[in-house]
Formats: sequence, C-alpha cells, structure tokens
Amino acid sequence: MCGRFNSLANGADFAKAFNATLSGEQLEANYNVAPTTEVYALISQQVERSHLLALSVFNWGLVPSWSKDKTKSAGMINARCETLAEKPSFKNLIARHRCVIPMQGFYEWSVINSSSSRPTKQAHYVSRADGEAMTVAGLWSTWIDPIRQQFDSASPSIFRTCTIITTDANDSLRPIHHRMPVILERDAVAQWLNPSDPSPLGLLVPAENGVVVHEVTTRLERTRNVHSTQLGNDKTGRLF
Repeated sequence: MCGRFNSLANGADFAKAFNATLSGEQLEANYNVAPTTEVYALISQQVERSHLLALSVFNWGLVPSWSKDKTKSAGMINARCETLAEKPSFKNLIARHRCVIPMQGFYEWSVINSSSSRPTKQAHYVSRADGEAMTVAGLWSTWIDPIRQQFDSASPSIFRTCTIITTDANDSLRPIHHRMPVILERDAVAQWLNPSDPSPLGLLVPAENGVVVHEVTTRLERTRNVHSTQLGNDKTGRLF
C-alpha cells in the first residue's frame, strides 16, 4: 500500500510539462501527505470532440458518489488493481474517472524482528532513480453532501476525492513490502487518461526494477509537520 508520500513542490510546472490546465488553487509543497489531505490529480476533461488535461485538487481518500457520508475516506486511500472491476466503490469509475497522482516519492514500512510481540517497523523513502516526479495511477470521484443538497439544491456541497491504485511490488521493493503504487511512464499516462479507452487495465503492472530506488529513513515527522526536509538545501522533500 501507499500510506504517506511527498506531493509536488510546484503544480504549475507539472501542469505545463503535461500541457494541462491548473484548475483551482495552487497547493503549497507538502512533504508529508497523509490520508484526507488535499493533493493534485491529473484528469481528462471532455471538451466538444477532444479531451484536455487538467491538474485539479482532490482530497486523498475516495468517497464513492453513493456514500451516505464522507467519514470513511481515510480507509480508501488505496485500491488494489486486481479487484477494481469487482468492488462497487471502484468498478463504475474505471471508464470515465481515471486520474494520475503526481508525487516526488512515497514511504513504505518494512517489519524488523517480526518474531517479537511488538514488531519494529523501519521506514523507507521510495523515489524514481532518475529523480523525476512519479506519476501514479488513480481513480477519482465526486460526492455531494445529501443533507446540504436537501436544503440547498442550487448550491450543494461538492467533495472531490481520489485513490491510488496499487499492484504487486517489483523485485527491488518486495523485501520492504508486498505492494506498491502503479507508476506510469509518460506514454502510459496518456493512455491511462485517454477516455476513448474505457478499460486500460493492462497498464496496471509493477514498475521495472530499475525505475525506483529506496533509502532507509531514520526519522519521519508527525503528519502535522508538512514543511520540514532533511536539510535546508535538500530539494527532494525527504523526511529523514
């Protein structure tokens, strides 16, 4: 799974790189993204007969459109690629609600001395070997507050959320954890976001072993600390 990651330092630069429109507010750099936090997601918007890309703001943790409330969003930060077409929360999103979530890297925890009654966990920072931003496959949804809509149908409370799709870990990450986010290369990003392909599930495979590297971290800040990095001049956003 992916339970914590580093968001992009500059959404405008990422949007420009993908010829996308930055929609909504510019988020501050967040080096400690936790569930329910606002994040960027790249989506396809249908305009007449063509589709354009937009980098928009979503809350991390999916809330299906049919949910009665949004209280369980933190429990839906990840979606297993093997069961997307089966789970009610995800199967109706595959055709038209695919997204790509950009990040600098993510954190994963391995278990040390598992034989102990209280196993110790070691945090690892995972990033691309080439230093570029990761582009991770996801799904998004729009939820409307049914209570507010009942009293104010002209201006309902709209909540946009997303989830990260995971797959089996590749050989380089398997010693740390058995799952990893689906990391899409540039061509695969275009295919994943292309609305003319209603089900490009063949893209949801582990990244090649050489794509990612991982490093042990000795310190991981509490989730409320979103600005600190390792060193004053460290531009990677690592928290160790």
